[in-house]
Amino acid sequence: MRITTFPLETKFLAQLDKHSTKLLQVIRSRGGVVKQKTTGILQVLDETVDITIRRECILQSLMIYLGEPVHHLIKEFQEAEAGELEQATMAIFVIGKEDQFHRPKDVKVLIEGTEVLNGLPSVATAFAMLFGLIYAPNLRYPKELQSTFEVVQKVLMELEGKKMSPKVNRLRTQLFIPE
Repeated sequence: MRITTFPLETKFLAQLDKHSTKLLQVIRSRGGVVKQKTTGILQVLDETVDITIRRECILQSLMIYLGEPVHHLIKEFQEAEAGELEQATMAIFVIGKEDQFHRPKDVKVLIEGTEVLNGLPSVATAFAMLFGLIYAPNLRYPKELQSTFEVVQKVLMELEGKKMSPKVNRLRTQLFIPE
């Protein structure tokens, strides 16, 4: 999938990797609920060298940092459950993941209860594809995930980055402060 003139997945993953060190510094500097909710995720990140699992941990931590519920977007099941699939407005379904250190058997993207993509290699790829499916036809981001997708669009993908919410602008500023 392409957005404007660049390959979506390649750019998304490259930008996520480029900003991951600084993003993790910002996330780790937070205390309170953010620290409590990200501790387990960041422990997995610290203990693995698998880049796909590391990217998933970074995306989940970013969502928590922004105060948005991970489970509204990323749903994990041992087997695909038809009832859950039909109820999903917009979601990434992770099927058959043994534990946090192993890759899943399948990753799917669902919109309005319809499976639009399956067989994706990772949650990060699914995230990029879902972003493209929302952005290209100019759909609205889900309200409970507004900030997460705004960071992806305006900070990571560098699309329409002139106007941004105060929360996203604050994160962008923290990411671009030289060390």
